[in-house]
Amino acid sequence: MGSDRTLHSALMVAGVMMTAWAALQAFRLLYARHRRVETVAFSHNETTPARRFLIAGDSTGVGIGSIDARSTVSGRLAAAFPGTEIVNHSRDGARSTDVPEQIEASTGDFDLILILVGGNDVIRLSSYQSVLQAAEHVLDVASSRGAHVAVVPPADLGTAPIWVWPLDAVFSRRAETVRRAWQYAMRERANVHLVDLRMPRDRDPFRLAPRRYYSPDGIHPSADGYALWFAQITRQVPLFAEVGESPQGRFADA
Repeated sequence: MGSDRTLHSALMVAGVMMTAWAALQAFRLLYARHRRVETVAFSHNETTPARRFLIAGDSTGVGIGSIDARSTVSGRLAAAFPGTEIVNHSRDGARSTDVPEQIEASTGDFDLILILVGGNDVIRLSSYQSVLQAAEHVLDVASSRGAHVAVVPPADLGTAPIWVWPLDAVFSRRAETVRRAWQYAMRERANVHLVDLRMPRDRDPFRLAPRRYYSPDGIHPSADGYALWFAQITRQVPLFAEVGESPQGRFADA
């Protein structure tokens, strides 16, 4: 009899804790929606462009969370490389499977197709195999339209302040799974580059200073966060070193 009461009490405590956990996570999600900083996808037209870049992907390609469109990755590209036409077909909520349609919606060929995607695959629990299949299709389509292709898979989403433990650890592992799927899809492909946003935990600015590098919604980068991403993208994609040495302009960090 005593053991039954103990078990009943333990189950009640566990139920209360689970309810409190769910309520806290729900509150953070609602707060994030309320604090969301909407941003318009930045595009830039040129009459006689020196080069053409296509930006595709999800809300990070749009630049959700930044204070203005010019502080996003695409906005910074236009400022850093004068004479560049920027076409941005990124869409909030897009997953890897949505990217081919974004590329096919554009016209002409591009010097670079930059793809920022994977966060929604992480959160919506897309399997490794489904992301891999989508990534291979994306790269087939992108390689037919772009001289260079660069993919920015999700960083460590577990550092986002929105998550309550243990979801932070879950989404850290999920982000790594999605990154590995994209990395494997790139095997033996020429002129296709993966931008690795990961940093050691003790030096990751998003983990050390989340209020600065995350936007108020607690999941998207802030303008400073996108500046860090922009610096990593332009350092890791070889094309930018070549473009930065051209007469049209020289790259400057952030």
